[in-house]
Amino acid sequence: MKYYHKYQEALEAKGYRVDEHGYVWDSMGNQSAGEDNYGNVQSKDPNVNAICEEADIASTQPKKKAKKATPPEGKKRARTSKGHYIADDPSTPENEAWVDE
Repeated sequence: MKYYHKYQEALEAKGYRVDEHGYVWDSMGNQSAGEDNYGNVQSKDPNVNAICEEADIASTQPKKKAKKATPPEGKKRARTSKGHYIADDPSTPENEAWVDE
């Protein structure tokens, strides 16, 4: 995997394009960054470096845990005969995910 492939999503969100060879192109079609055959990374655009640094910082921050659903008063989660949770069907007015205790 080329160096800029791991930043592809962040770069493309800012208007750059990363090709299959790991080269980064700006919106006008100019090459902004790349990696040679020896793994040396070069960038002509300081924005590319800033975007990659921001992506590194974002990836090292701890992810927020999802909150557990708190049951409504006097209810518990509905389960199938195998013990799996039953999801709510949003097309119906009642909530099938919770049943009376």
